[in-house]
Amino acid sequence: MGLRQHFQFSSASQDAVLQVLRGFSEVANLDERGEFVVFTQRDGVEFSFDCELVKDGIVSERAGGYFASLGMFLEALTDAFGAVTVEDV
Repeated sequence: MGLRQHFQFSSASQDAVLQVLRGFSEVANLDERGEFVVFTQRDGVEFSFDCELVKDGIVSERAGGYFASLGMFLEALTDAFGAVTVEDV
């Protein structure tokens, strides 16, 4: 696909992470698949933003024109969970 990164942060549960991701659906189309959430563009530039919920955060694989929504994604995570560490995997 594209860029693969691990977003590490502290959360109370995967349900709390899912709740934040569901809120992001105001920005992009949301497709929940168990421990995987996939975002795609609503309008404009095509992109795919896959999120796998893992023990200490999210592993994401992104492609296309996702960059405009990446800042909003990070802002949602930091608002909910505080510090976020991003690492290429």
